Amino acid sequence: MRRYRLQIHVTDETGFISLLLWNKEVLQLIGKTAKELKVGLIGDADMGYPIELDYLIEKRLMFKVQIKDSNINKHDNVGKVVKLIDDEALLKEYCHPSINYTQFERGNP
Repeated sequence: MRRYRLQIHVTDETGFISLLLWNKEVLQLIGKTAKELKVGLIGDADMGYPIELDYLIEKRLMFKVQIKDSNINKHDNVGKVVKLIDDEALLKEYCHPSINYTQFERGNP
């Protein structure tokens, strides 16, 4: 059985972090299993990666991240996502004050 293990880079006006997404989170975001993505790649030899991953670019999400001792003591810079939220109302409510959320509503990140 194919499974996701997708490392993403997340930025906002407060900084940058690398996060690790697993099956449940990636399936929630793009709506396809890892097996479905692999079949699509086999069918299109010109693609270097699944085009469905482009959906994640500029996507607004809120993450709950698990930080371990190794992240701090061993400089492991990748946090594990344990939950993600893409609900617009919650994003607007908890949006960091330095981010002008109305920019996103107009489609101008």
